[in-house]
Amino acid sequence: MNSELERILKYLPERIRQRIYDYCSSLPRLGTGVSEIRLRANAPASLTIDDKNICIFNGKNLYADENEIVSTLGKLCEDSIHTYAETIKEGYVYLSGGYRIGICGYARSEKDKVAGIHTVSSLCIRIPHAITGICDSLLQEIVQEGDVISMLVYSPPGVGKTTLLRDVAYRLSTGNGARRVCIIDTRGEIYINEMFVEALADVMTGYPKAKGMEIAARTLSPQVMICDEIGTDEEADAILSVQNCGVPLIASAHAGSFEELMRRPNINKLVQARIFKKIVGIKRVGGKFDFDIKEI
Repeated sequence: MNSELERILKYLPERIRQRIYDYCSSLPRLGTGVSEIRLRANAPASLTIDDKNICIFNGKNLYADENEIVSTLGKLCEDSIHTYAETIKEGYVYLSGGYRIGICGYARSEKDKVAGIHTVSSLCIRIPHAITGICDSLLQEIVQEGDVISMLVYSPPGVGKTTLLRDVAYRLSTGNGARRVCIIDTRGEIYINEMFVEALADVMTGYPKAKGMEIAARTLSPQVMICDEIGTDEEADAILSVQNCGVPLIASAHAGSFEELMRRPNINKLVQARIFKKIVGIKRVGGKFDFDIKEI
């Protein structure tokens, strides 16, 4: 069983952990394809394995109750939920090593902003995968005559944008010709320490993307920036500023198609400004990545 899955199982209630462990141990690949574990209060738990949702374990649904959900969140937060209060309001907590836990529940709002979450009803635990080699065919598009170009990749959620960016960051920052790569890792999802031990990578975890890009360009002299899931006004303005400094950016955005991507005003603004030299749509076919590349 892969180490990333084993690490997260220890946070789950014993009876749920054991059922999931037994199920994954029975699979031909021992659960290496698990990308998400979802716990829902008084509703079926599920695994996402190779893009399929599994909710039947040994012929039965697996349920967590409200106390088990709260207990699991407490363990994930190292019994200090208040320390993570700000990110919980944004709908997630993160653990070192690229784990992000999405949080769903009853929110208390003030002036269109979430002031707090008082009842947690479900947890979505994303399992990171330290996979190398998946960006091989894309590297020749990113590196042109020795120079890295700015590129935007897009897909719907869950297809593998973060896994792809992680591999791109790793490949560009290691080996002969390694570059100084700055990873703006707001939610702690991209960087996995074991993967980058020999990399010339600087990681900014928890920084808002716009502020992280601004600080990186001003103080870290990066040769490449990597940033996941862009799209706000502040992020678009920061990217415009960074590009004026001559630092190439490889970033991602959510969209189901190129047309849908262009309907996002701030992404469209960046494309019209020719910030990105290439835009790449991602699909997974039979577990392998397929790229639709457009030159801008």
